[in-house]
Order: sequence, then C-alpha cells, then structure tokens
Amino acid sequence: MARRSRSLALSLLLAAAALCALAPAFLQGPPKNTDVVPPAAVGALVAMAGALPAEAGSYPGPLYGSEICNSGALRYFIYPLCDWVYLVSPLYNFPIVLLISSILVTTIQVA
Repeated sequence: MARRSRSLALSLLLAAAALCALAPAFLQGPPKNTDVVPPAAVGALVAMAGALPAEAGSYPGPLYGSEICNSGALRYFIYPLCDWVYLVSPLYNFPIVLLISSILVTTIQVA
C-alpha cells in the first residue's frame, strides 16, 4: 500500500511540474495594438476629405464639353464622366455607392 501511495504522489508531482513548465506555452500574451492611428492624422484626414470636392471641381471629366453632357436625359446617368465633382462629393456620390453596394450584396446573396 505504501508503494502505491508513493507512486501516486510521484505521478501527481510530475504532472504538476509538467503543467507548470508547459503553462506559458498555452497562454497568449496581451494583443499588440499595431494599427493605432494618431489622433492628429485622423484630424488631418478629415480636413483633407472635406476639401476633396473643391479639388475635383478644378479638373474636367473625360466627357467634359461633349454634346451628351449638355442635353438629353442620359446626361443624369453619365454626369460623373462629365465632371469629377460628382464622384467625390458625398451629396452626389451616395446614389453611385448605393447602386454599387446593392448590386454587390444582391450578387453575393444570389450566388
């Protein structure tokens, strides 16, 4: 009986030592936050984003001055090709983004 209790105690002692030795291998350290953006950079980005429509207004689009941009009902669909301000201004960009995102979501749901 004494032999059995010694081997049980020795087995428990070895199991505890193995658990203590291997415990750090299974623990994860604290996550490293590598994608932190400084607040000053976010403020600068917001200020630049507000000026994007003004910058886009100085460059004409590829169809600027053509007949299709001046008349016809089709011009409302191709205005972003006539003037770049329609692609970067949130007021005019919303229908384009809504159309593209709804087509993308519908395609994913159907497939």
